[in-house]
Formats: sequence, structure tokens, C-alpha cells
Amino acid sequence: MIEIDPLIDYSKEQRRAIAFIDMKSFYASVECVELGLNPLTTSLCVMSGADNSAGLILASSPTFKRVFGKSNVGRSRDLPFNIHNRKFKGTSKNV
Repeated sequence: MIEIDPLIDYSKEQRRAIAFIDMKSFYASVECVELGLNPLTTSLCVMSGADNSAGLILASSPTFKRVFGKSNVGRSRDLPFNIHNRKFKGTSKNV
């Protein structure tokens, strides 16, 4: 078996814990809390220029991502509901 010398000797590196946070979900969760909503159960997305079909989804809660199958990258025209009246496209049912 061939032994490969590692390029970096990690035994000499500082040991520490690093936490990674999905900042976009965090931002959407903060918006939920400010609105008095439960961020774990609320389907919320934060958008830029939501008054037109080119508005971008800037942040979305985990529930929004799961329910609508959308990530933080998308446009308002791709959502399954009308952003002005919050009704699903093609129905009269509210979101």
C-alpha cells in the first residue's frame, strides 16, 4: 500500500467548534417572530419587489420551502399563488 503524505498536518491546527446557520431561513424566521408568528409552522417568504412578477424570493421559512417546494432562489411569478390577493392560481382558495 502506498502511503501519501498529507499536505497539511491537522494535528497542529487550532481545534474549535464552528456553527453554520442558514441565514436566509434565519432571516425569514426573524420576520415571523416580529409578526408574532411561529417560525417553525409558518409558511413565509420575504421578497424584493413583490409588486411585480419579477420579484425575487430573498428568504423563506423552512415550512415555506417544504410546502411549496421552493428555495430562496425564485421569482414571484413562479409561486403557485397570486401575491396580490394570496389566492392559489386557478382557484378561489386563499393561501
